[in-house]
Amino acid sequence: MYMQPGTAYVYMTYGMYHCFNISSAGPGAAVLLRAIHPIENIDIMTEFRGKNCKSKSKKFKIDELGNGPSKLCMSMSIDKETSNKLDLCTSDTLWIEEDLDYDNDFKTVISSRIGIDSVGEEWAKKPLRFYILGDSSVSKRDKQAENQFLDLPKS
Repeated sequence: MYMQPGTAYVYMTYGMYHCFNISSAGPGAAVLLRAIHPIENIDIMTEFRGKNCKSKSKKFKIDELGNGPSKLCMSMSIDKETSNKLDLCTSDTLWIEEDLDYDNDFKTVISSRIGIDSVGEEWAKKPLRFYILGDSSVSKRDKQAENQFLDLPKS
């Protein structure tokens, strides 16, 4: 989190699960990727995800492949050894790019963070979690935050 913006920061949680962050605006600032919406290489993601699953015969729905921070890492084969400290602006193994064909006509839900109650109410309640309204790969929906969109005119 104290690296050059655009650098991968991978850490372990509960001593067994990886989480994937991208350092951002400055020292101590990072974005935790909590979920992904798979659009290609789903067979490869399913294979990676299955390697880390207790039930080797489990069938995953597409939106279950990366609907949580550790599931995202499993499905993308992200771990500290291979992905920590990668410069996502120059790496040829893992990078972020703009999808020029992506339809950006979506609504962004802004809600409080989840899973961090131990840091105290002030930080746990800050509106620092963002997801696309209606995306099936979201790990946990905030229905109260989504209600703000009920009265909006259709675009």
